[in-house]
Amino acid sequence: MRVSFYYAFILVAFILVTGCGSNNSSTSSVFSNLATQGFSSTNEGTETIAESEKNNTATYHSLAVLALHEVNGFEAGEEFPPESKAFLAKHAHLFPATGDKVKEAQQLVDQNVQPKHINKNISKYHASMIQDSGTVLSIEEEEIPEIGTFSVLHVVNDEEDSYQVVYLGALDIYEDDTVEFVGVRTLLSGFDNVSGGYTNSIIIAGSYVGKSAN
Repeated sequence: MRVSFYYAFILVAFILVTGCGSNNSSTSSVFSNLATQGFSSTNEGTETIAESEKNNTATYHSLAVLALHEVNGFEAGEEFPPESKAFLAKHAHLFPATGDKVKEAQQLVDQNVQPKHINKNISKYHASMIQDSGTVLSIEEEEIPEIGTFSVLHVVNDEEDSYQVVYLGALDIYEDDTVEFVGVRTLLSGFDNVSGGYTNSIIIAGSYVGKSAN
């Protein structure tokens, strides 16, 4: 891959937050603005702070997905689906989902939508969750300043459908583990294989990732 996830994330954040503005804007200030957006005033009400937290969750995931899409080899400037971003903001408490929240996330899964539907026209399916399981072909963690750890997994199911799952947090998951995941569909992407050929993938904003019981 041409660039690392970390540096692609920084580039996407810089473009979206500064609008390609002044050269005086540093990377640290970009992430500081993202992380503290809506928290600077001590006079803000509880509802305003909660709304800011929801928007931050959606923003962080959109930045991570766009960064991964660029790492895959696509040009910068792709728009993150507004429906996916609205879903992330509405259900921000499920990103990530732990404990009883996992069941809540699973209740938002549209069981009728399969990868074949997504590959045909993903734009119809941005506003619901997907659940699947498969083998982890690769997993990486990146520490993003002022935000935290993002995990990026490449998961392939038994039908050889390929997913790239972006998850906010660290995971006790490793290469060759069998996992199940729940998340929101965002972009159709893909990348060149080291050994030749090309892999189409669906980028998922992950709500839950865990080792499969099977």
